[in-house]
Amino acid sequence: MFKTLWREAMVNLRLLMQVACMSLFVVLVPFGVGSVLAGEEEDLEAMQRALNKEVLDRPFNPGDQAAVDKYVEDALSKNEIPKEYTGKDWKQGYTCNNLMGSLFRYRNCLHYYRHYGRYYPYY
Repeated sequence: MFKTLWREAMVNLRLLMQVACMSLFVVLVPFGVGSVLAGEEEDLEAMQRALNKEVLDRPFNPGDQAAVDKYVEDALSKNEIPKEYTGKDWKQGYTCNNLMGSLFRYRNCLHYYRHYGRYYPYY
């Protein structure tokens, strides 16, 4: 009888230890993973800020301004309807100069402006 009680106590103790270890694992792992992810997130944010600064510090050259003007004049003489702006970054107060990150967006904005006499509508 003593041996069976001893075995039951050992089994219960083993189960108790397993539950304690699992509880500790469940409590501590999210903190460890969260801190690693937070560190990675901070690194990504720092890299994005550095990239944004590098892009903004570099002056944009829309290429040959005469070629852009020629394209717009040709489109206007052919009475081509300019494309609507489909981007999500057009804000109130923007001009075509705000789209100088892309030659095509800049060129299309100038065409739209010269065709309609106004900039893109705000949504």
